[in-house]
Amino acid sequence: IHRLRDRGVLFSIVSGRKFSFMMDLYHRMDGLMDSFIAENGCVGYADGCRQLLCEAGHRDALIAALGRRKVPYDPGDVVISVNRRYLPEVEEVLDRHPSYTMIRNVDSLMLLPHGASKATGIRWLMDVYCVDPQEMACIGDAENDIDMRGLCSIMGAVSNALPAVKRESDYVCRRSFGAGLLEFLEYIENGHTVKAPREDAKTPL
Repeated sequence: IHRLRDRGVLFSIVSGRKFSFMMDLYHRMDGLMDSFIAENGCVGYADGCRQLLCEAGHRDALIAALGRRKVPYDPGDVVISVNRRYLPEVEEVLDRHPSYTMIRNVDSLMLLPHGASKATGIRWLMDVYCVDPQEMACIGDAENDIDMRGLCSIMGAVSNALPAVKRESDYVCRRSFGAGLLEFLEYIENGHTVKAPREDAKTPL
């Protein structure tokens, strides 16, 4: 990451995790992360500022409906996470709350405002840094990462990624998890780069 940053590449993490988790990670990375997106595109952080990117009304009513059905949930600033085994109950609840939608993320169900996705966060980053898709690269492993495909010129998948993510990717890593990320960064570093950025912009990864 340091070597790529020396070449003008910016490094952002787009995650389904809570804002508080991502802020702690941001500090622990000690300057390696330029910005991040939390809660699957609903909350952004860049240049020292937190930005709510999307929200939906009737959140309290949705939470109350989950409680009535005895569905355990983990609320973030916007997104509400539920274990996948409660899929039937969640589908029933969402039938009465059309302003929310559900996406799958490995073993979790993420309830978020209709239309929100990781692509929402990436579009915000593109505006912040004044870049376009030809200047973007991304890597992922789960269903909620597929939305990034149309906004990046190069997409990678770690070896432990779901088959659907691998099918959408330009480069499938031989290694998994963090080792796969390192492999993808080396792939970018060794010439498989996004288009050179304009003089007034840096390239996020």
